[in-house]
Amino acid sequence: MRLKNEKMPKGYAIMWGIFTAAYAIWMTFFMNKIVLIKYATEGSRTVDEMVDGVLAPVTHTDITGMIGREWLYPVWVVVSVICMALFAVYIKKYLYSPVGKGAKAFSLIALVFGCAFITWYGFLKDPTIYTASMIGLDFPWEFRGWGVFSTLAVFTNVMLMYNKFDYKNRLGVISGSVGCAALFITINVPSFGEELVLTSLRCMSHWVGALVFAFAAAAPVVMFLFSMAFKRKNKKFIVVFFAFSAILAAMLVLLVAIGKDGLIENLPMWAVYVVLFLINYTSIFDEKKAPEKEKIAA
Repeated sequence: MRLKNEKMPKGYAIMWGIFTAAYAIWMTFFMNKIVLIKYATEGSRTVDEMVDGVLAPVTHTDITGMIGREWLYPVWVVVSVICMALFAVYIKKYLYSPVGKGAKAFSLIALVFGCAFITWYGFLKDPTIYTASMIGLDFPWEFRGWGVFSTLAVFTNVMLMYNKFDYKNRLGVISGSVGCAALFITINVPSFGEELVLTSLRCMSHWVGALVFAFAAAAPVVMFLFSMAFKRKNKKFIVVFFAFSAILAAMLVLLVAIGKDGLIENLPMWAVYVVLFLINYTSIFDEKKAPEKEKIAA
């Protein structure tokens, strides 16, 4: 674990400054009318879904959670902008500073709550049929919470993990940052349901954001496990690396063979939470320090 403060590269603060500013501009000057007007129309609320094994149009009452409460939009913009701005703070606090008991408690609470929240959220509707984004058509505010809590839990704990093992990988930090920023796009652009119109900007934005998050947020964990397993030659990490890789591979196979559903979607998420918990909050993977050589008397 890092024992003293280190200077954080300015590039990380600049990167998150750009992400946050771009998001604020996008939400303030572009998405406001789309969310409050376009997504509130009947056409935007009716999507094709599987009903008793048949694809049929289903009308959702309010896919934004703001119909009749438009004042919630600016509140959400401010809250979500603040959430994004804090990611640069997380890098400094968890990667370039000694992690105190308070910070470690915060990241542990975030991890446990985040795992509990995505599990609870995933069962708001039948997870063998509905993905997280499809559930969000009926539970838009819970979907926003799913995105905020997922990024907070995973990012802070990945930074803590890097700190704990003095693992420095800028690509991992950048990849995790891009993934978390991308999810803020997804949670602000509702799903189209089962009917995927790939020529639609709405559909492309939603799925690109989700896919970038899935791969970019997992990449820092994979990089870390690979380094611990094969560069530091830690046998325990070798087992975890192959187990985690197998889970990711299984998810891809299931997606192709069965199709997307909530359980398949959550499989790698649950795996990430378990791996981060075991690495950060147990001594299972702690590296043993070599005993100091006794001084030979002259």
